[in-house]
Amino acid sequence: MVGVYGNADYSSSAVTTAFGTNFLEGNYINDDLKQQVVSNLQPANRAGFSLNTGIIGVLYNDSMGKHNFNFFLALRDRSYLNANFPPDVFKIAFYGNASYAGESAKLSPFSFNDLSYQQLEVGSLCTNIAGKAKLGIGISFIAGQQLQAINMSTGYLYTDPYGQYLQLNSNTKYNESDSTPGHNFFNGYGASLDIYFSMPYKIASKPGVLSVSVNDLGFIKWNSHALSYNKDTTYTYNGITINSLNNLQNAAINNLSKDSLQNKYFPLAAKSFYTSIPTTVSINAKTDLGKMELEVGAWYIFNANCLPYYYVQGDKAFSHNWYFNLQLGYGGYATYNASLGIKKQIKNTEIKLAVNHLQGIILPGSLGGAGVFLAIAHSFK
Repeated sequence: MVGVYGNADYSSSAVTTAFGTNFLEGNYINDDLKQQVVSNLQPANRAGFSLNTGIIGVLYNDSMGKHNFNFFLALRDRSYLNANFPPDVFKIAFYGNASYAGESAKLSPFSFNDLSYQQLEVGSLCTNIAGKAKLGIGISFIAGQQLQAINMSTGYLYTDPYGQYLQLNSNTKYNESDSTPGHNFFNGYGASLDIYFSMPYKIASKPGVLSVSVNDLGFIKWNSHALSYNKDTTYTYNGITINSLNNLQNAAINNLSKDSLQNKYFPLAAKSFYTSIPTTVSINAKTDLGKMELEVGAWYIFNANCLPYYYVQGDKAFSHNWYFNLQLGYGGYATYNASLGIKKQIKNTEIKLAVNHLQGIILPGSLGGAGVFLAIAHSFK
């Protein structure tokens, strides 16, 4: 079997689909769009985007004794962008700090991850273990492409009532991969492990399958040109002192450049370091009820700023090899979630299409989320 797939997914507990779409397209962000997000803000807020594509090949049923081994080879491209932030972070970013005069804006806990990498995976799925159980193991070799990670455990921004100074109290860790032009592909290397196990069961004579998996348990070591910052301190910014209008231009250039401000307040050190990649642990049980299949399950992504996700899903087969499923869930980056999927079998070719976060598509001005999944697989017999 040879298959290709692609998955783009965005969801948030606060940032609406309308706001996210306009922001990504570079459109003007008006007050109505901002207020839609503000009305959703909670003490802790989440947002996440992922883009995954890949191609996989499987060689089925090579026997070894009483067991069948299915060998597979996969090449994948993965990108993750996610954040966990308090309300003041959004308000400072899109309204400024004028309303905080004489007060401190709470910027923590704040976490942001922007990661992309490629994987080459080889593995095998062994069947007929202790009956009809299955065990699969895959090992991936990783090429780290890009990283930007911020973790602020303590952060407060105080604005002087008369606007004479700003004071930032911060305990922040920042990591960034090599951003030198031309060095934007292979900036690190690593490895990961996938483990899959399933076993059959019966409930009231109804057969089912229980599955447990761990995906992308691994790391990336970034090269020595990567940048790192880790400091717990207080910064006070008093602006720029201009003695006369004659040196206004030079003062602005010398003091407002990005590099000079960064080197003064947030000096970065070049060094190699390790990071863990997002690791997904999932468990689900699918029961055959005769006219349909019922699946319940849960998953959690470590190192990704999301909550555990719990769901229930119904699968229904129709005539002419059409299959439909509806999933309802709670957790992840959003709160509630609904998704709809279809599958069509055309001889030896299988086509899958799913639309995720229907709530954010139907109500883009109130809720945040939109996703699509497409996969095509062909079996050679």
